[in-house]
Amino acid sequence: MTVPAVTYLRADGPGGAWTAAAGPALRAGTAVVLYASAGSWNVPDGPGLRALLGREYERYRAAGHRPAARARFAASRRLVKHAAAAVLDVPADELELARGPAGRPYLRGCDRLGLSLSHTGGLLVLALSLHGAIGADAEALGRSGCRVLLAQRACTPHELADLRALPAHERGDAMLRLWTLKEAYTKALGVGTGLPFRTFGFRVEGTAAVLHDNAGEPVRPGEWTFTTHRLGTGHVVSTASARAPGP
Repeated sequence: MTVPAVTYLRADGPGGAWTAAAGPALRAGTAVVLYASAGSWNVPDGPGLRALLGREYERYRAAGHRPAARARFAASRRLVKHAAAAVLDVPADELELARGPAGRPYLRGCDRLGLSLSHTGGLLVLALSLHGAIGADAEALGRSGCRVLLAQRACTPHELADLRALPAHERGDAMLRLWTLKEAYTKALGVGTGLPFRTFGFRVEGTAAVLHDNAGEPVRPGEWTFTTHRLGTGHVVSTASARAPGP
């Protein structure tokens, strides 16, 4: 049986079928993407939230003048901790979330579980892997046209040629797929904005993608898996995950 590269699970709130499905999928060698409405993970301020956030509680409090950002921050951390708790079979409030030098989140003392957070509007996305680095990014589809200036700033010549070859009404969503793939890859690498988007590109084939250099040549085909997936919520989610080692 072929193991899928990524398993997508809707995770609107603690509990539910996703908690039983995530662990087995990860142990089978697939990455897992959990997606949810931020509202389904809302939690009121108080001792319970303080215990859940731990050292990040002060970051939460610092966003007090932006209620929506504050609520999303708390909801995303609650999602991360409950998801990791379901996978690792430990209490959620015993897990501590930290951030690396480039801002990539990780679980302190639990390097084997890679994770990546993304949000857009009211959607939260959390990607998980037990086989190394992972990155994920999400965007709402159909928000605008091709965004010519964005494409010229972020795409390689080969990506620009691929975009121009598409019907005009398909270019906007195709550009968002490329953008989210680039965001996911740089998140997985932990380099933030240190890797210019025009120095690497992707060729999308269905829900999979292949990494290319600026000259259009495939690179690192045996090291990474890239996927791009349209959710029923009207968003595209792309992932970059280090491939599981062979037997």
